Amino acid sequence: MKKYCSFTALLALLAMPALAQNPVVVVTSDFQIGSVALLDPGASAARKDLLTIHSDAVVRYHAGRIYVVNRLGQDNILVLDPANPGTPLLQFSVGNGSNPQDIEFASEQKAYVSRNNSAALLVVDPRTGEFLREIDLSAFADADGLPEQAEMALVGNRLYLACQRLDRDAGWVSSESVLVAVDVTTDQVVDWDPAQDGVQALRLQSVNPGNLIAIGSRLFVAQTGQYGVADGGVEVVDLDKGLSLGLVLGEAALEGDLTALALVSAVKGYAVVSGADFSNSVRPVDLATGQAGAPLAGHSGGYTPDLKIDGNRLIVADRGTFSDPSRAGLLIYDAATGALVAGPLDVGLPPAGIAVLGDNQTTAVEEESAIRPALTTLGAAYPNPFNASTLIPLAVGEGTAPISLAVYDTLGRRVRTLVSGGVFAGPQTLSWDGRDDQGQVVGSGAYVVELRVGGWRQQRKLLLLK
Repeated sequence: MKKYCSFTALLALLAMPALAQNPVVVVTSDFQIGSVALLDPGASAARKDLLTIHSDAVVRYHAGRIYVVNRLGQDNILVLDPANPGTPLLQFSVGNGSNPQDIEFASEQKAYVSRNNSAALLVVDPRTGEFLREIDLSAFADADGLPEQAEMALVGNRLYLACQRLDRDAGWVSSESVLVAVDVTTDQVVDWDPAQDGVQALRLQSVNPGNLIAIGSRLFVAQTGQYGVADGGVEVVDLDKGLSLGLVLGEAALEGDLTALALVSAVKGYAVVSGADFSNSVRPVDLATGQAGAPLAGHSGGYTPDLKIDGNRLIVADRGTFSDPSRAGLLIYDAATGALVAGPLDVGLPPAGIAVLGDNQTTAVEEESAIRPALTTLGAAYPNPFNASTLIPLAVGEGTAPISLAVYDTLGRRVRTLVSGGVFAGPQTLSWDGRDDQGQVVGSGAYVVELRVGGWRQQRKLLLLK
């Protein structure tokens, strides 16, 4: 009986690999001062006012360190230890008046800082704050000479940077926003269109990009567009092909301006929407159908600058309203159903930004697309969980294009390529021995095996136990 119960529990863990909660760090602000708060796993109350910071800050997490990006007026980055966030480990400038927006990590020794008031992307050593170099982006600036660098995302060896291109001399309006790619092994800007002269960026379908979310080889770009105009939405970029698939969700369906996005999978997520009266709501979104659901219950309608997914939790930064500031705090929802679980949880000052403290948290994975090649399918691996090797059933239809079958970790990194190219039609079974492409044994944990045929994908979850 004990073995049966244990195996059942493992199956439940495999089906819901993200139930474990991670600590959450929150930067807060009343627009005059800011502070840091921490919400521990399972806690019903946050630890508040742990450190005074700038009133305009965002927060990131990487490899056991918290990074507070103090924006315009402070122009520096604070590095904190989650175990003792009240005492900074390091604080370093990123250039006076540069207005940093984001920090993204290529390695423990190398990070990139996007700066809204600079035409150069900064490369630093995050251990010391030492400037390593600057990457000139002036070729992507608009008439005011600045590209207005915003959020970034790292996929493989490429860094993707959203440039809003807001013309400061014409009312901060953008006529064209772009996505710039940088090879992090050489720090050279990548040309999206070699057929044209010069180094090209990817022109986005709308303007004013905000969140960049990478899932597999696709990048999801949340774009606000022009405020009060239904011209923004969520754009999908196929990074393998180097092209945009267009806006898959528009602001007409959202009934307002898209200001923040969090994804549970490649087709499901949640969006913060600013209505015509500037009230905010959080709505479930379906990128496969281009539709949005009804606003989630329990939200104050006040300004909501951030939301994050932590496993099965949706965490929302609700700043409350002028008429009822007591409703400010974190709202915790069930990410699968949208049901309110807890909140508002007091974090001191109103919340301004959220980071989940989890290097190994399960990230959103791509779901099966609607159009499947005839008779082609990926079966459920067995045994699963496994501790030595697992068998992966595969059926390939007649006339199917070359396929790819690969194993990824929960951060979306390719671990092992099992098949790449043409295979015989019909049923077959492949094996994965728990080793990567270099023959090294990988660690215990959750993995994803993905079948690709052209633009169609199907995934199955694996659990390796040692």
